[in-house]
Amino acid sequence: MNTISPKITIVTATLNNLPGLQLTAASIESQSFRGIEHVVVDGGSSDGTQEWLATKSGSILWISEPDLGIADAMNKGVSMASGEWVLVLHSEDTLVSHESLESAVRRLNTDADVVSYHVEFLKGNQSRIYKSRGFGWYINFKTTIPHQGALARRTLFGKVGAFDTGFTVGMDYDFFLRAHRHGARAVVVDDVLSRMPATGVSSSLQWGSLRARFREERTIQHKNSLGPLNRLMYSIYWPIYIGYRRMRHAALARSSDHVEESI
Repeated sequence: MNTISPKITIVTATLNNLPGLQLTAASIESQSFRGIEHVVVDGGSSDGTQEWLATKSGSILWISEPDLGIADAMNKGVSMASGEWVLVLHSEDTLVSHESLESAVRRLNTDADVVSYHVEFLKGNQSRIYKSRGFGWYINFKTTIPHQGALARRTLFGKVGAFDTGFTVGMDYDFFLRAHRHGARAVVVDDVLSRMPATGVSSSLQWGSLRARFREERTIQHKNSLGPLNRLMYSIYWPIYIGYRRMRHAALARSSDHVEESI
């Protein structure tokens, strides 16, 4: 791919998901903007991914080796990146149109550290828009920037550190909360940049998966706590929030059962 400044590096982590990787790669290759570097970090797939990547060496920079999980894979991808801006799109994630990045580049003439877009979340035949809220107050409680819609300056990783490999689903929340704590600036563009399917571990609505995600979020918040008052706030917030989510989950389960029985 040609090098045109400001160049964007797209990092894709994948493992045994060749069809999804091909879908993502095709979306990137179809972009009208050509100043793209696509970095693929494969965790050592056995489904033909390595063989396919070998045929794409002219357009994709890639490695294939065991890793410690998604955060480790993303860190490897960022370390291989040479673009001024970094966007993370995993296997099956796609850009919404052929002009998505050409339009985004016009927004990168900014002193912000993150330019954040909305993301379309696909589940079956339904979709909803996951809106970015930037670095507002709500980031103290929940992730507010979907990484599939976030173009981050590569230099930001040098300032705040890499993704924390101790987290399995909340590494992006931890990264952006750290960036916020370090005084990074984010701007939100009221437009959709990419699509993501509800196939990842962070998309599960099973209570066990939700509880594990909440546990990580709580750990992230304490890790990035600003002091005793901040920790006190979280000690009050979490029992209330967990109780609310339990009731909501039970209500949705009853509603789902009712629908199934009526069918």
